[in-house]
Amino acid sequence: MKVLILIFLALSIFGAAGYFTYELFIHPQVALKEEKLQPPGPPPPDTTIPEFQKCVAVRRSGKLLPARDAFYDFIDRYPESSKLDEAKTILGDINTQIFLSPLPAPEKQIYIVQKGNVLNHVAAKMKTTGELIMRSNDLKGTMLRIGQKIMVSPDEFRMVLSHKQKKVILYNKGRYFAQYPVLAWPAEHGAKATGPKPPPQPKVLGKVTDKIAWLNGTRVTFYEKGYADSTHWIQLSIRGYTLNSELTENSPTKPPGGGVVLPAISLKNLSDMIPKGTPVTLE
Repeated sequence: MKVLILIFLALSIFGAAGYFTYELFIHPQVALKEEKLQPPGPPPPDTTIPEFQKCVAVRRSGKLLPARDAFYDFIDRYPESSKLDEAKTILGDINTQIFLSPLPAPEKQIYIVQKGNVLNHVAAKMKTTGELIMRSNDLKGTMLRIGQKIMVSPDEFRMVLSHKQKKVILYNKGRYFAQYPVLAWPAEHGAKATGPKPPPQPKVLGKVTDKIAWLNGTRVTFYEKGYADSTHWIQLSIRGYTLNSELTENSPTKPPGGGVVLPAISLKNLSDMIPKGTPVTLE
């Protein structure tokens, strides 16, 4: 009988110890492995979506200036939002529409045409482009009248060609302005992308050296007939990275190396807005 009691006590003691060992050390590890095998659950809801929808509602109301302010506030306050890229795209469209139209805005300057002024002279004096003055003032020709009021948006553009984001990003006075999706990179970059991943490359600094408009294979200037329907190139000092759009009948050739391909409307807007000498960063 004493032997049986001793056996019972031993089982009780060692059994309890084994149970607690399992609960403290083994069971958590088993549970962790099982948890890792489970499919990931749905991500937590994005609490910034209602704020994004408020910005969209302002945009749909047609009030461009309040919409611009609302989207700038959104991207500043919610840099981690799932709607950040969409917000930046909409904001870029708003900025471009304000910049390229006669719509009054607090930052726009008024220039009154003086005797002897011609369009290129006014553009140089206001540090902008003749294309921009024509388009943003709905001018049908280059002739100016004495006393005519011209509205000009001041700019200090800087352009970034981002391989990582697959975009060309435009900044004005250091602040985000617009972004444009890259449809294709230069041939040499595409070749590298198919092989082993290259090591990170340092940033390359350059500038806009020329803007070219092609119409039926012939170069045209912004004051010539047909310019509105032309195809654009923006040449950079960074070799092989000329900005251009898809081939059309108006542009039967491509720049050496293929260049950076953007949507045609993006090229036209960029060409009208940015002057020669605009700083460019390739990263």
